[in-house]
Amino acid sequence: MLLAILAIAPGIFWLWYFLAKDRLRPEPRDLVVRVFLLGVGAAVIAGALEWTAFRLAGIRLENPGPAHVLAAAAIVGLIEEGTKFVAVYTGIYRHKAFDEVVDGIVYAVAVSLGFATTENVLYVLRGGAAVGIARALLAVPGHAFTGALMGFNMGMAKFAGTRERAWLLSGLALAALAHTVYDALVLSRTILAFAAIPLLVILWRRAVGLARRAQLEDDRRLGGS
Repeated sequence: MLLAILAIAPGIFWLWYFLAKDRLRPEPRDLVVRVFLLGVGAAVIAGALEWTAFRLAGIRLENPGPAHVLAAAAIVGLIEEGTKFVAVYTGIYRHKAFDEVVDGIVYAVAVSLGFATTENVLYVLRGGAAVGIARALLAVPGHAFTGALMGFNMGMAKFAGTRERAWLLSGLALAALAHTVYDALVLSRTILAFAAIPLLVILWRRAVGLARRAQLEDDRRLGGS
């Protein structure tokens, strides 16, 4: 039971943290929960795709060389952010409740944390409390922050007219790139892995800045109402 709480609590905390950024015009909680559950499904699909891609590419992570580390990180970054993007786009992007830029951050973070929580349960129940603590400090917020990167662009895309596709694709690309760099550092299993910590700090500051920018964009677009 304690391991289950340790696995689930980080995702709930970071979901609360980002929901608080939407305090003026909050999203319906039932939709947030639904999107969070879409993230659970995305994690299952991503796991199957990654397993298949690793087998086809002949990638093994036991004592991997630099080429395998980079290939694995790129595969994971693209597949995981790609499945999260599809979950947001198909599950909520066209919904009438998605009517602000900041909503993109809220829903993309919700999907990302549903994804991260599913991963966390599997890893923590198998690896124990030490794994749970490490993932609570690193992997779970990492998913939230890359979700915020993608979500801001999806929010901007909603109101960008002819530039919608450019905003959408750039959001996916930025999230996948950040995820790939993080995984490459961690999978290196060298002193470079410690660089993942300042990277997360940078991503956190960027996510907070984007949340503020999204609020300003919404206030401008809605006339401060």
